[in-house]
Order: sequence, then C-alpha cells, then structure tokens
Amino acid sequence: FVREMVSNMAIYSTGDGIRPQAQSDDPEWNRKAEAYFRGWSARCEVTGRFSFEEVQSLVCRGMDVDGEYFIHLTRSRLGLAALQLIESHRIGDGNTAAKSYHGITLDAWGAPVSYRVIEDKGARELPAQSVLHVFEPENATSVRNAPTIQHSINHIIDEMELIALEKHAVKDNCDVTRVLKTETGDLKDDSDFAIEGDQATASEASSPASLQQITGGKLVALKPNESLDSFEPKRPSPTFTGFLEHLRRDSALGVLPYEFAADSSKVGGAGVRLVVAKADRRFSYRQMILIQRLIKPVWFYVIGDAIARGELPPVQGWWKISCVCPRKLSVDAGREAQQNRSDVEMGLKTISDHYEELGADFGEELERRARDAKMILETATKYGVPLDMLWKPSGGSAVPAPPPAAVDTPNGA
Repeated sequence: FVREMVSNMAIYSTGDGIRPQAQSDDPEWNRKAEAYFRGWSARCEVTGRFSFEEVQSLVCRGMDVDGEYFIHLTRSRLGLAALQLIESHRIGDGNTAAKSYHGITLDAWGAPVSYRVIEDKGARELPAQSVLHVFEPENATSVRNAPTIQHSINHIIDEMELIALEKHAVKDNCDVTRVLKTETGDLKDDSDFAIEGDQATASEASSPASLQQITGGKLVALKPNESLDSFEPKRPSPTFTGFLEHLRRDSALGVLPYEFAADSSKVGGAGVRLVVAKADRRFSYRQMILIQRLIKPVWFYVIGDAIARGELPPVQGWWKISCVCPRKLSVDAGREAQQNRSDVEMGLKTISDHYEELGADFGEELERRARDAKMILETATKYGVPLDMLWKPSGGSAVPAPPPAAVDTPNGA
C-alpha cells in the first residue's frame, strides 16, 4: 500500500519529466539552450546511469521514503557538468570533531555552510553552494526533514504483523475439516468412526466398507448420539478486514487520499471529483518543490557552465525559465477538453496555457503545426489534388473545381 502511494506521487508529479523552457528575450537563443539542456539531460548523472527525468523520479521517491534528497553539483570524468545523487543516510556527523547539526554546518544566521558526506572510508565536507537540499519544509527551525510517510510506518509494521498472525491462524483452522460430535465428547476404541488403522466393524450397523463397494463414494457409520459436521472457519472476520482498512486510511492521511491510492469503489461521482482534486493539489505542490529546489538550480548550473565554456553565448535573462509539468489529473476528460476549446476560442485562456496543461511545449507545437501545414500545401500542389482531400478528407471531393465562367466586357475585352 505504501509502495503504491510513493509510486503514485512520483508518477503523477514527474511523469515523463518536468521540462524547463528558457524565457530570455532572444527566441533563437532559447531554442539553442533548450536543445543543449535536452542533450545534457540524456546522461546527466555522474555515473552515466540516469537521465534527468529519472533523477526527478528518484528524488521524488526519496522525499517520501527518506524525507529529503541531496544533489551535488559536480563534474564528470570528462569535465562536464554532472549531478551526484546523495541519499539521506549519507549526510551525517560521522566521526569528525567539527560541530554540525546532523551533518549540516550552519553559520550564525542558521544558513547552511557545508554538508558532511559519510563515505566508506571517512567523511568529507561539501560547500553548501554545490549541494541542493530537496525536501518539503514543514517548519522553519528544522535542519533535516522527516519522511512524508513517517506517521504511516508504525501502522504498516502492525499491519504486516497482524496479517502474518492471521494467515497462520487461517492455515491452522483450515487444517481441521470435520468435527465428530459425541454424547460424552470422547472417542471409544470400538467406535465405527475409525481415525487410523482398519475400519472397525460393529454388529449393530452395516459395514461401511461393504456399502462402499455397492454404492461407491465414502460412507461412515455413526453410533447413536454421534454426528459428523464440516468445520467452518470464521477467520478472517469482517471485523479484522475493517480494522486493516482503518490502519491504511490513517496511514494515507497527509500523503494521498485513501480512495485515490487504494479503493475508490465506495465513493460516488462528487466524491471522486473531490478525491481527484485533492490528489492533484498534492501533485502540484510536489512539482513546485521540485521546480524551485531542483530544476531551476540545475538549469542555472548547466547553462551557466555552457556559457562559461563558450558553448552558448551570454544573453540577458539566460537564467529565467518556466517549466512544463506532466498532464494534469482529470476525471471528466471529454467534458473538460470541450470546455478548454471553448475557453481558448473565447480568449479566456491562452493557447500556451492550454498546451502546458497537456504537458506539451507551445513553441514546439507551433513548429510542428507549421511543418505539417507546409507539407500539406506542397503535396497538394505536387499531385494536383484539392487541398480539402488532404486536410479534410471527409469533406473533400476528388472532382476538380470547374473553370471560372466567362464574363462579358465592353469592346470584347
């Protein structure tokens, strides 16, 4: 259940990656910078194993499981800008004598000065300017941050133990299939109900072995005041399953709505919309944290390094960006799509906002539309077919347009 919550937070917050868009005054430079950043993003991690989109997902998961994540802005073996992922347990006091607060050295105003990384053979200090501390702040005085699922941990441990005990009890109950009820509650040695050994015979009853040869199946001869009943186990009981649901609901509070993460069958239409709206707000807040604490500083570092090395020319406002997030969560996709089209046509919403809600880049979409329109025009001219046959095949016609009618003019002109 917790794995599902953590996975949903990462999938719906980062999706296929939050993409930065340059917002300088030079459109041509913006396209070059975005192309450079996309090329760098393919293998941005210092070991070359992860892309920038995967880094976003790892950081988002780490914020829920560990409470925080640390990114070291460093360089690869080739001297290019790279990111080093440092998990939460790698930042600590270590065995050094220098004073720090859980691995973070602060100045007189409480600002981080350095981060102490615990390595296999000791510890080293990293300057605060080269480390990104990504977390969701809950109070102003805390130096480190607790996991988002911190209040869920005890419930989950209890649930695992209860389920293990209940499974053992169910197996133990299922081991008993039938119960022989007698008047005294004891089984005599001469009883017709033989548990082991050869089946006993009784003078006052027919032999079960003989009857089985005649009728087939299995027959059991019982004495008076005896009955053979099937055992019906009562575990797990509905009370137990309801108790597990209570533990999960309490575990989900503060992370994601329980109905979104586990079971939405008990809520109606209005309830589903409320649940989706609450979940979408959580995803939007997580995206804001990632943009402010991860994506913007990484853009500043990577593009600034490219300008310093001469890969890109310096322009005014090169550090300004906006971010395109994954498509927003929706319940009524068809109705909202129609409403979006109406808002765009009426001018209540810009086309760029519409594309950003879909997780697309407005500039890229315009380029694609222009290329498609140009290809349609060139193809129609090349083969001499009406434009409607390529642009609107359902409304076009294969019959060529008739020539214009002759018009009488004075003096036969």
